[in-house]
Amino acid sequence: MIRLPCLGSLLFLLLSCGSEQTLSVPIYEVQEKPFAVVIPAHGELEAAIAKSINAPGRSPMVIDWLAEENSWVTKGQVVARFDAEQISLDSRKEELDMMLLDMDMRQQYAEEMQQQGELNSDKALVGKEFTFVDTFAIDDLRLYSKLEIIDTLSNRDYLGAKEEFIEWKESSIDERNQSALDVLNIKKGGHQEKFQQHQAALAQLEVLAPYDGMLVYEKNWRGDKASIGQTVFPGHTIAKIPNLTKMQARLFVLDKNAINLESGQNVTLRLDAYPDKQYTGQLQSVSGFSRTIKRGNPTKYFELVVSIQEQSPLLQPGVKVSASINVSEPKNKIAIPLQAIFNEKSENYVYKRDGANFVRQKVITATKNLHVVEITQGLTAGDNIALSVPEAL
Repeated sequence: MIRLPCLGSLLFLLLSCGSEQTLSVPIYEVQEKPFAVVIPAHGELEAAIAKSINAPGRSPMVIDWLAEENSWVTKGQVVARFDAEQISLDSRKEELDMMLLDMDMRQQYAEEMQQQGELNSDKALVGKEFTFVDTFAIDDLRLYSKLEIIDTLSNRDYLGAKEEFIEWKESSIDERNQSALDVLNIKKGGHQEKFQQHQAALAQLEVLAPYDGMLVYEKNWRGDKASIGQTVFPGHTIAKIPNLTKMQARLFVLDKNAINLESGQNVTLRLDAYPDKQYTGQLQSVSGFSRTIKRGNPTKYFELVVSIQEQSPLLQPGVKVSASINVSEPKNKIAIPLQAIFNEKSENYVYKRDGANFVRQKVITATKNLHVVEITQGLTAGDNIALSVPEAL
């Protein structure tokens, strides 16, 4: 009889500790509720059809002057002008190099003529020596000894070999000089081509509008627009003249938020300047990889193109927009917060409440959005799960 109060007190303390342990863990009650995947995005409007204005020439050029952006231009109007100083210097340098090569070619010709003259002198001398040897060559043993006769014949053989050597040297000089001239001609041709390119660039320092329209400058991969003093490469798109009757949106989505994006998904657009105006669109394309869109910012985004169904005078190039991409329509599903999911050895699980304790429960996940994930197996409506690891475990 004396021990009963002690046992009752101990049981009450154990139950109290278990209750406090349960209450110290944040609990989420699993319910079946509408679940949708909606991804936020931001960007700006642009024309679906636009005429590009590209940098001319075949070498980098520096922008010297630009027409005002978003101004109305007419066909043939100057929209950009490039600096001629560097191109002129490069052109003069190529011209000087061609003049130096011409001097080298003339010097090569002079050296060839000098060498040819020396060979002609040697050939004439050998001819005279042949005549002398033939004139005084006597093979009569009564007048000359055998040694003298042999010496005379040796001189003739020597002169014959010398004549052959002079002929070989003459052909060798011709080939060597011709090869040197060919190399100089090739170098001159390269400088000539560059010189013509610079001359063509000097004739294209002004870029004209191809037709009437509003001038909109194009952003490069760093998000910068053309500016005075900027160096642009041949073919680089400086600006566009858009067709304002058909507008589209170019959006950017954080790479970690780009979940199951694909063409054909519905998009809701709102103009930042007119938040009460809402437009609907459809996702047309998704970039194959993420990239940075601002210099100095390592954050990467996927680039999207969205067609807009309703056209309006408020839709102008460069207008900032915010968008919501409907990856999946709302349906009643069992979904839980992402923070309640744990993973070990490629297995997802949660901590499910079982009375005053928590047990590890394996779950099968499906679609997820930025906040919750769909559960297809392992949980039912009414279950309670922990949003963090229970201290007892």
